[in-house]
Amino acid sequence: MTSHGAPHFFALPDREDAGAVARRLQAAAPGLRVLHHPSGRPWIIGAWADEDIAVARAGTDAVALIGMLPRRTDELPRWTGRLRGRAGRLEALSAAIPGSFHVVGSVGGTLYVQGTAYGMRRVHHTVVNGCPVAGDRAVALAELAGAEIDLTSVALRLPEPLAVQLPPRPMWHGVTDVAPGFALLATGEGTPPRHVRWHTPPAPERSSAEGAADVREALAAAVAVRTQRDGLLSADLSGGMDSTSLCAFAAGQLGAGELIVGGIPGDESISDDAHYARLAAAHWPHVEHVELTPEQTPLFYRGILDDGCRTDIPAGVAMSRDRATAVISLMAERGSRLHMTGHGGDHLFFQTGAYCHDLITRRPLLAWQRVRGYRTLYGWRWRPVLRQLADRRSYRRAVAGIDLSTPGDLGFCTPQLAWIAPPVVQPWLTPECRDLVTAGLREAASQAEPYAPTLGRHRELSALYSGTQECAAIAEAGRRAGVPVTMPYFDDAVVDAALSVRPEDRTDPWQFKPVLKEAVRGVLPEECRARATKFEGTVDAVGGLYRHRDEVRSLWEDSDLAKAGLIDAGALARLTETPGTPALKDGAVDSTIICEAWLRAVA
Repeated sequence: MTSHGAPHFFALPDREDAGAVARRLQAAAPGLRVLHHPSGRPWIIGAWADEDIAVARAGTDAVALIGMLPRRTDELPRWTGRLRGRAGRLEALSAAIPGSFHVVGSVGGTLYVQGTAYGMRRVHHTVVNGCPVAGDRAVALAELAGAEIDLTSVALRLPEPLAVQLPPRPMWHGVTDVAPGFALLATGEGTPPRHVRWHTPPAPERSSAEGAADVREALAAAVAVRTQRDGLLSADLSGGMDSTSLCAFAAGQLGAGELIVGGIPGDESISDDAHYARLAAAHWPHVEHVELTPEQTPLFYRGILDDGCRTDIPAGVAMSRDRATAVISLMAERGSRLHMTGHGGDHLFFQTGAYCHDLITRRPLLAWQRVRGYRTLYGWRWRPVLRQLADRRSYRRAVAGIDLSTPGDLGFCTPQLAWIAPPVVQPWLTPECRDLVTAGLREAASQAEPYAPTLGRHRELSALYSGTQECAAIAEAGRRAGVPVTMPYFDDAVVDAALSVRPEDRTDPWQFKPVLKEAVRGVLPEECRARATKFEGTVDAVGGLYRHRDEVRSLWEDSDLAKAGLIDAGALARLTETPGTPALKDGAVDSTIICEAWLRAVA
């Protein structure tokens, strides 16, 4: 119930029966910190660092901010003093303060819990002995409530890439997820909690120049929140534009001995990442730059047997945990207090062309030019491109039309211009698993609503919402490796600035991240800003599957998925003996590894 050492919190409504839940939590973990409602009843219980919380009180109202906060939060007391018992006034608070944090209010007896707009920090809730309990970690709430895992949710995550294209579904029975952009309101006894929208993504109407100025301002402020923290800051420096831009902002804000940057050089015969990382680092003589040696660099699939990383969803970091945290582990040894990564840059500034489905009705000539560009870039065939562009079904009809017998393809050569990509249904999935997937699809089709009216914006938001969940799991793996991890690109202000730009101006097959490139003009060294290449690391993944096939095969010897009746462990063990088999191409086994590792950690 204490989330096994990870920072976390539970939020309780201002009612009598919450006291029993609070006493249970404190008995299980006597060191938990406690904040109280103005009434004196327990309000927030959990584990957090002093610098990760700010609290203000005014009469019968109290507000707490929990997460990545600036050093000063002078606005908070003023906001709290203006609430006067009206919880709705909290909705605009996060826009007034940079960073990434939860807003938890006790306002006139009402509990208000809000995460970030795009899901990097989420809110979940359950019921314990009749009392609603909210929190930031679904896995901790599930443990508190004794909730059972929803096997249909697990089954839907096995065919790739099915689950991320469907309406979100919690991983536990009885634990409810609050959607990004919504907040939880819990009032008096007998009234169930409700979800209220507090944030709507901006309309994509701004020009590239306007958007670049806003992105620059938001990124500078987001990085400043991190550089204001005490102790040594570390950061990824891969050589790519995303991480290098963050390092450039941080280097301009910090002095000698306050920042250390580093990365994995990789195979320099096929990747120029390390070259650009060194070019950038040479511009910051006061910043220490370190690189992992080949001997220090794990391949993909090493460390998949670590059962201790408990996350809210089965997350991709499971199949590359050691590699994903290799730089973080090195930074922990060097004394870093906080590690910054460039995750999120691709979500905001790089697309595979889905916006062309919308663009063709507004600017058909430009849409065709862009489609030809993406077709050249990714090797798309014309027939599926034309079929997808002509498909004008609704999202709900597209979900209802998913056919598990249609072969899917995980490669880049498959166009990405439709609501739904046909999933890869792996041969080791059992008939029972397929039945659960079919039932889950029927349920999803009955409630499917897009995140936006247009296909391109829906897919963009869907990728953001699933991406922030994946990155929250990476942050948990990083914490276990020794350093808290932070991702400024997912701060609300940065995402809003990027999404306000017209998609055809923000992404272009013939230009690499044009809005970000303009935003960091004069901040990023010019030779790095002009870079037009991007290394894609699937070669490392293939090598890892060969190198660590014994480790992968051992997963199936006592498989939790097999015990649940979802996979044929024997068939999968035989396939793992020959990693080059077509059945395992393009990472088809990854979702099974991910779900197996997750079940072992949380079951």
